Amino acid sequence: MVSAGLAIAASGSATAATQCNGAMSGTIVGGVVVNAGDFCVLGGANVSGGVQVTNGGILIVCASVINGSIIANGAAGILLGPEEISCPGNVINGGVEVSNTGPGAFPPPAPSISIENSVISGAVHLSGNKGPIVVARNTIAGGLFCRNNASVLDDEGNPSVITGRVTCQFE
Repeated sequence: MVSAGLAIAASGSATAATQCNGAMSGTIVGGVVVNAGDFCVLGGANVSGGVQVTNGGILIVCASVINGSIIANGAAGILLGPEEISCPGNVINGGVEVSNTGPGAFPPPAPSISIENSVISGAVHLSGNKGPIVVARNTIAGGLFCRNNASVLDDEGNPSVITGRVTCQFE
């Protein structure tokens, strides 16, 4: 799991997480942290160490590889690969855990959480979220788990291929 002290060992030394507020691409070692009030766009990035979004942060990820998990608690918005903004999908070599997010940083009908067009090697956990949630056109290897969200999920008519247990309801 990614934590507030996000760091990885590299050749015997720790590499601190990179703070993101704006657009980032290329290779990022040590993970990424999106702090409260920051708006981070990862486009064509290759992140080693995962991504953490803190209370009030906004994350958009397009055409990127995340080697580690994406963890968000209290984020304003999480958009992973939504085609509505011409954002290609991602490869996430880890899980996705989003809790207490929303009701949304973007005007309706935009979702506060969008997980689309991506390959995710771990489980996706969605809990206590307050806004609309889209989960569409993914390959998810570790199951899809929902708990205490304000809305059911929308797959936009494009269901995901999910290996493992599913505890979520779709519109």
